[in-house]
Amino acid sequence: MSDDALDSQDQLLLQNVYELMGQRGSWPTFTAVDLKADRELGIEDAQAALVAIDSRYIVRPWHAHGYSDNDEVRLTLRGVAACEGGIDDLARLSEFVKWTVELEQKGSADPEKELVASSLDFAAHLALPLNSPGGDSVPPDSRVTQARELMGRLFVLADQLPQLWRGSNRQLASSWQWQFSVDRRGTRPYRRIHGVEELLDFVDKDSVSASQLPELPTASTASLAGADEYALPGTGDGELAVHLTLLRPEVVESCADLVKADRFDDAIFAAFRRLEHEVQQRIGSPAIGNELITAAFREMKDPIRISDRTRDADRLVELFAGAIGLFKGDRSHKDRPLLPCRSRRECLRLLAHASSLLDLLDRDVDRAPAVRGYRHDQGTTLTLWVERASSQVEVWLDEKHKLEKISYQAGTLTVDVAGVPAGEHRIHLVDGTRQGPAHVVWITMAPGQTNWYRVVEVNIPLFADAAGQRQLDLAGMRLATLEAGIPGERIVATRETYQVGHYVAWHWDVSDRGIGAAWVRNRPGDPLRKIWEDSGVFDGQPVAPAHPERLMKISIEPSHLLLRGQSKAPLRVMGHFTDGTATWTAPVDDPQVESSNAKVATFRGGAIFAKEPGSSVLRCLHEGCTAEASLEIAAHPSGTITTYLSGLPPVAGVAWTPKGLVVSTRGQELWRVGADGVYRLVAMAPSRLLQNLGTDSMAARGDGELAVRLLDHPGILVLHHSSDYRSSKLIRFLGGPGGTPMAFAWDGEDLIVAMYTGALQRVSMDGTSTPLSSVQGQPIAMSSTDKTLYVLCSPDAGDPPQQRRNRLWSFSLEAPDTAPVDLLDGQALVGLSGVVWTSEGITLSDFETGKLLRLENGRVRKLAAGLKNPSQLAVAESGDLYVAEFGAGAVRRVLA
Repeated sequence: MSDDALDSQDQLLLQNVYELMGQRGSWPTFTAVDLKADRELGIEDAQAALVAIDSRYIVRPWHAHGYSDNDEVRLTLRGVAACEGGIDDLARLSEFVKWTVELEQKGSADPEKELVASSLDFAAHLALPLNSPGGDSVPPDSRVTQARELMGRLFVLADQLPQLWRGSNRQLASSWQWQFSVDRRGTRPYRRIHGVEELLDFVDKDSVSASQLPELPTASTASLAGADEYALPGTGDGELAVHLTLLRPEVVESCADLVKADRFDDAIFAAFRRLEHEVQQRIGSPAIGNELITAAFREMKDPIRISDRTRDADRLVELFAGAIGLFKGDRSHKDRPLLPCRSRRECLRLLAHASSLLDLLDRDVDRAPAVRGYRHDQGTTLTLWVERASSQVEVWLDEKHKLEKISYQAGTLTVDVAGVPAGEHRIHLVDGTRQGPAHVVWITMAPGQTNWYRVVEVNIPLFADAAGQRQLDLAGMRLATLEAGIPGERIVATRETYQVGHYVAWHWDVSDRGIGAAWVRNRPGDPLRKIWEDSGVFDGQPVAPAHPERLMKISIEPSHLLLRGQSKAPLRVMGHFTDGTATWTAPVDDPQVESSNAKVATFRGGAIFAKEPGSSVLRCLHEGCTAEASLEIAAHPSGTITTYLSGLPPVAGVAWTPKGLVVSTRGQELWRVGADGVYRLVAMAPSRLLQNLGTDSMAARGDGELAVRLLDHPGILVLHHSSDYRSSKLIRFLGGPGGTPMAFAWDGEDLIVAMYTGALQRVSMDGTSTPLSSVQGQPIAMSSTDKTLYVLCSPDAGDPPQQRRNRLWSFSLEAPDTAPVDLLDGQALVGLSGVVWTSEGITLSDFETGKLLRLENGRVRKLAAGLKNPSQLAVAESGDLYVAEFGAGAVRRVLA
């Protein structure tokens, strides 16, 4: 099929989708496509227009009704070829495939060794620059920007190649940094493919033959009511036998022979008498009629309930009392009822009514199988916490699909949810004739956007002068942001029109030269403040609207604890939320955590209390979601690495104080684990000092005075321990390369500060600065004893590549005129990030390799490995070592 199958509107829509993909580095949502199609193309019904495009050019939506707001609109590679610029990108894709095949053929013959194709390596192959010569502090030039945009598009296109990849990974903050794990066998068909057309033909052929997801069993192929068919004795009446299979077994047992004998009124009496008997058995009462029904559904201490709605109790009384009184009572005391039954058909309808009332009894929430909670971790299995359910229980999704059971243990049931669309669903259990109430679950097959920008305010006045006399001809827009796990807020300048609540892509108009300096009021009535010296113009497209937030799951952090007896540790329950577009986490207030062995450990107020040696399982149920964590209390040896805190944003700094461990997560807030073991907010840095960034590394004095580095600010904030960090002092520096503090440590009442240039200064609390010395390299961390200062520096910018290494300068505080000594001379270490002096030697963290190192007598040995970007280190009075694990959003503890 040629492109003649596309009319002009089809071409415009495909181009619309492709341009949006290029802007955001991923396929756009239907909301984004719809808004742009309406504004720029004049297409009011984008839904119908997209569905009308031939399926060779666009991927069909999952739902039969079309695209939902948050569904991605994806082009096939054939559709990309029909777009302007698409052929060029596909040529690069073809070259990437050829390069990957050659990579596999030249790679290691070890089948266990993973083969990775990365954007950095492929860009180097193409001689395309991805990094600015001046580093991250310098805005990228046009060549770098174009190369990054190409790599972003290439990832999206390569992800559609069948059978070639085992997995992929991409940096959230930098969509141009990615890597694919290559399927070695999958490369074989690609060896014979040369050029774009052959690649398109191969993908087209594969898509035609690709197997579809298996259909879930539906209610038409399985009995929703459970295995309640009744084996009838031979009646000689085939039609009656079929009708009786629709009735409850108890009703058939009581009435089958009477119906066969055409004793219709006797059959009706027997059916409703059996219903009354079941109610009597349920509540243990010999009462009959209205007295029985009123007691059963309303007056008992634990009445029969089919739902939590209070008015349903009245409805049940009316329903059961009316049915038993009318159909059973009318036939109890008279030779002939006032409302006789005259046909088998009428009789069967009344017997069916009795059966439906028995069904309602089996939905008593105190007897029916029920889901107390669930856990789903973005996979193909759903774990249910169940009660009153046998091993024969069936699990139904949305009243239509029976889910396959993977495993069953008393209280826990695991089912397969492969092929189930993401979103909200209803689960209920059926165990024989007992059917439980529906339980809402949230299925997530993709993590959503963990970096996002949401419009919270529009049309903010911007001014070109501090007096507010000249208002700019464009407006400001306030965005709520989440970047690398850190929440924040930004104001951007824009000429576009946006709607509060919508999510937008992060994109700037490259054709606009910028607007220069600008002033803004944070809120109406506030004084004007300069917000930037120069800025571009924001033109990011809407991505999706905001929807009400939903709780997807909960987690206990940490999920595995190693403690010694008679100790405390922080324990948090985190809620994982989504609004259909973004995902985020937040602590659960006052969680109820149960310990399977209260003699071993108990949870109270945000901390776990270790008692006797042993193991325990911690479980939490919150709003229908469950989470578990394991705990072991034992005599763990020195050097054991434990998880102290997890589920945090990137941890930039830790400091030990007399009142506990203080933690910085690069936001405005500082947190502390106190003597009671609870992790709680202890201080906030003033927002006017932070701009769009936050706090970083810290240094604590012996009495608890806390010095905090502020990102992108030429100053150090000193929080006063005497006020429990409710007051502070700002020590200002000049700023710029020569006046930016990079690391610091306490020496008595003063701070020793290492500047960006390597200069060392003694700074008193009144701001007086005295030069001390200087070191080679850019300082990144510092530690001290009473006599010695240790300054860790990154490799010097002027070092040749083969000589690039970290330096650790030892500086005598007793003899400051003595030249510093490099303790890492002869060591080829390049990724160090943190340093701390301990009684056992100097400990270093390697940010790049994830190791902890110990420097002893001029030799470096490995203390631990497997960490994710460890950075600042702190030592407690007990000798325990605390490690800020930046990449994992955690704090690790190395036991003394």
